Amino acid sequence: MNFLKKHYEKVLLGAVLGGLLAAVLLLMFKINQERSDMEDMRNKILTKRVQPLPALDTNVFVTAEARSETPLQLSFAAPPHNLINPVRWVKTPDGAWIKEVTGRELGPERLEATKITPLYTTISLDSYNSAGSNYLIKVERQTERAANKRNVSHYVAVGGKTETFTLLDVKGPPDKPTALGLELKDTGLKVNIAPDAPYRRIDGYMVDLKYDLEKHRPWRDERVGSKLAFAGDVFTIASINLVATNQYEVVVSAKSTGKKTTIKYNAVP
Repeated sequence: MNFLKKHYEKVLLGAVLGGLLAAVLLLMFKINQERSDMEDMRNKILTKRVQPLPALDTNVFVTAEARSETPLQLSFAAPPHNLINPVRWVKTPDGAWIKEVTGRELGPERLEATKITPLYTTISLDSYNSAGSNYLIKVERQTERAANKRNVSHYVAVGGKTETFTLLDVKGPPDKPTALGLELKDTGLKVNIAPDAPYRRIDGYMVDLKYDLEKHRPWRDERVGSKLAFAGDVFTIASINLVATNQYEVVVSAKSTGKKTTIKYNAVP
């Protein structure tokens, strides 16, 4: 006890030094632990799987670039631009006024087909004599514009020729044939006709037309070559064609300019 009393300063200093030494040792362990923890955290951050960024949407920029390559074109022509172009009003022959917007309010563009009828060429055996040497064959061409030229009859013997056909042979008894063999001059096609079975084919069409902008009666049964007077000009029907099933085109040609206009017609099946 006396020792402690005499040397308490030294004992106290030793205890303090011992505590400091223990603190230093603990601090060294603590530093190592912190360093290890920081390294683990660093490794976790660096090795973490990163999701890729979504693809950048560049459609807006691509569209803008494409638009920039095509300069904007301003049209001040009429139609349809009427800021500096006055609108024309056209007076029809019957006194009515029509606003001209497209330039096709008058003229053949307003011609309308209302009906199209096929025209046939028919070759038929009409009669034959008792001797069986001549046969009366009738040819009907509905495409002929002149009515007196549409029906022509020929007495023909075997080997005989007309502008339409050649009589090749007779089938059955000559005085009462069951059929006649013909060769058509325009196509070279060989066909047979019998008393009750004529040869028939479509060779053209006729059309009914109307033009509502003028007060005149519609045209009926007009054929290729027919002339139509309307809209201050004379128009000739240049062709009438079947272009697809139940679809037709009628072409008219203006006398003044030679310009051709096509009128379409869809038949009701």
